[in-house]
Amino acid sequence: MLTLILAFLALCMLYNAITPLGEGPDERGHAGYVFFLAREGRLPVQCASPCVSDVPGSGHHPPLAYLLALPAALWLSPDRRAIDLPGNPRFTWAGGDQVNAATHGSREQWPWDDQVLAWRLARLASTLAGALTIVATYLAARTVQQPSNGTTAAHVERMPLLAASLVAFNPQFVFTASLVSNDALLAACSAVLLWLVMTGRQSLRWALAAGLVLGLALVTKQSGLVLAPIALGWCVVAGGGCHDAPRRPLWQRLSPVLVRIAIVAGGAAMVSGWWYGRNWRLYGDPFGLQLFQAEFITQAFDAVSLAAWAGALATLYESFWARFGWMNLPAPAWVYLVYGVVVLAGLAGWFNAAGRGRVSVAAHWPLVVLLMLTLAWLVSFALTAGLVAWQGRLLFPALPAIAMMLARGLTGWQMTHEVQEVLDRLHPWRLLIAALVLLAVWLPFGVIRPAYPFETLPEPVARAWRGVPAYARFARTTEPGAVIRAWRLEGALRPGATLELTLLWHALSRQDRNWVTFVHLVDGSGTIVVDDDREPRDGAYPMVQWVAGDWIEARHVLALPANLPPGAYTLRVGLWDPATNRRAAFFDDDDVRDPEGDHAVLTTVLIAE
Repeated sequence: MLTLILAFLALCMLYNAITPLGEGPDERGHAGYVFFLAREGRLPVQCASPCVSDVPGSGHHPPLAYLLALPAALWLSPDRRAIDLPGNPRFTWAGGDQVNAATHGSREQWPWDDQVLAWRLARLASTLAGALTIVATYLAARTVQQPSNGTTAAHVERMPLLAASLVAFNPQFVFTASLVSNDALLAACSAVLLWLVMTGRQSLRWALAAGLVLGLALVTKQSGLVLAPIALGWCVVAGGGCHDAPRRPLWQRLSPVLVRIAIVAGGAAMVSGWWYGRNWRLYGDPFGLQLFQAEFITQAFDAVSLAAWAGALATLYESFWARFGWMNLPAPAWVYLVYGVVVLAGLAGWFNAAGRGRVSVAAHWPLVVLLMLTLAWLVSFALTAGLVAWQGRLLFPALPAIAMMLARGLTGWQMTHEVQEVLDRLHPWRLLIAALVLLAVWLPFGVIRPAYPFETLPEPVARAWRGVPAYARFARTTEPGAVIRAWRLEGALRPGATLELTLLWHALSRQDRNWVTFVHLVDGSGTIVVDDDREPRDGAYPMVQWVAGDWIEARHVLALPANLPPGAYTLRVGLWDPATNRRAAFFDDDDVRDPEGDHAVLTTVLIAE
């Protein structure tokens, strides 16, 4: 089991390092919540447009997950407890051709700056919650996998280990547990509650523990409500008095049930009641539903269309296993086929074992009920908020239950003695776990990393960049702008040749527009003989997305005319705004109020005959 946890933690570290900041569902909002708590020292308040909420997009969530991640940001100085992460106007959801929802510059390349490091450290809270989910799933699975006639201890141990592995090596869960999110913590609460209600213990202290865990789920995410029927259902089953001693008065038979319900409800209210009371006071209802709907209504889900259901369920299945980014980065089709085989074999085995009486449906009722409740919650969310609801991570409250059911099915096939001996020699469950591990390791390299190419240079690489040092700063007056720190000119200096000019830009601040760089080769009278006007990196990383600290290498090509007269020519560079036909001011120093003109002269070149 320790090896399993260590492998999961290593996978999360890998996904954490490879996944750029903000490239997971709502992660910018979740991280913004953590930074807000660190900066302001209070809970965020939501409001309707035109008012701007304290934490747009995520401020409606209960705060537990963010409080647990808070230490990751508290070590920053107060003025650094925020991070400027511009959105990407070419994001695919907006009709663009890039999968990244945010822009990623030099600070996200190694070595990370302090704000980036704080964000990545905040992700560790989800990772630890994911590890707790695995441990609790294993413990819960052991309570329902008891030895029977003819089984060995090794056979009994297979199902819990496989169940824990199906959680630990689910790539989508690893991805989620490597982001700033509240989904992994809710899955952990779910797994712990399942373990509590499936152990068979009936003490009042156990009821209090179930109530406290339910309360923690309710201050993690509002969908934690799906766990309430599990906890209350356990009160009825554990009470036992309704079916015992039928001659006893009804109140005596019901009293153990009612006492447990009161303890569970009281424990949950003690932990989470303050949050829902706060919502009622601020927004007029315990869930802040009106503000949520105003902010999150998306494209409506057509519940009467079979095609809509087919598409939604396909998306739900894919994103339960491996659909990364903002649900816009799918894995190859063969990956879903592999998981489909595992799911079908597990479900078939579970129903086969149940039909043969080898699985007690009564003993597994929390698993079945939790899965049904989570599905019902998801469908109701789709009807309320639209297509955005069909995300596999929203099934993660039932992930421990799903993993246990699949593991029970995969290990529950009835075999002849000869076949079982062959399987024991082949160790199929170890092979399956190894395959799950290999697939989870490959996906960040095969799918995630290639989708987010960097258009900037790491600072150490930029500092070692070979070229002619320069200082040519361009900006509007009083703004820091961006600086050409060095340049390099390559090619033959003769008519008909092609020159390649490479500029090394360094952003000192955010840019307010997508400037175009103009490169002009002019003669002695100032006439342009050849030019090259283009956005840096041909628009792949527009200047409006630059943030302070970015280093950008940009190339320009100058095709010299074949009839160009020999002589001295001046190489000029500047920034130009096509929308207004105006140029940025040029500064040769840091004085933001003293521009030198609208272009910089890099050098004079001599064109030979």
